[in-house]
Amino acid sequence: MRRFLTLLVIFSFFASLNQGLAQNRYGLMERPRKSMEMGVSIGATAAFMDLDAAGVDASPKVGVRAALVMSLVWQEKYALQIELAYLHNKIDTKLGAIEHDVKSNVMEIPIMFSYRGLGPMRFNVGPVLSLAASGRYSNGVERIEFGGVRPTLGYTAGVGVELTRHIVLDARFTGGLARTDNYFEGAEFRSSAYWATLGVSYLF
Repeated sequence: MRRFLTLLVIFSFFASLNQGLAQNRYGLMERPRKSMEMGVSIGATAAFMDLDAAGVDASPKVGVRAALVMSLVWQEKYALQIELAYLHNKIDTKLGAIEHDVKSNVMEIPIMFSYRGLGPMRFNVGPVLSLAASGRYSNGVERIEFGGVRPTLGYTAGVGVELTRHIVLDARFTGGLARTDNYFEGAEFRSSAYWATLGVSYLF
């Protein structure tokens, strides 16, 4: 009788194990290994500038960032995320008693590798292509070029949190790999800028 009960327990264990493996195999067969995400994103962006010009002071204001988001996801943990984004900031720029608002407009394409294997967290890193990144200001008579505010090639890194199936909160840091040439009221100088962005994405 004792042997029978022992054999029954062993048989039940292996039967349960086999059923679990079968369910896992079925789930893996049914689960799509690749999928596509698409959505839109909007958020606030703060710029920080470093100038090598004596007497010129630049104080960027908090601006706005809007983007179209597309991700190719595989194995539910990895993704290639590409965005087409527009950023707008105002920069209070001074040279002595002269002060003007420089309007900064950036069109960027981040190409990020995303790891999503830790619960709702998303870790993103990759290069950024800035197709247009210039500043202009008006002196009351004409619009004047301030020069570039970001080089063509840069980098970005950030973290996101999936709040719901459709809503993702994203924090990101973006910088350039070179300095840019700038001009303001006769002064010529070089600068570098960095952006910190906090945004919300809605995925369809």
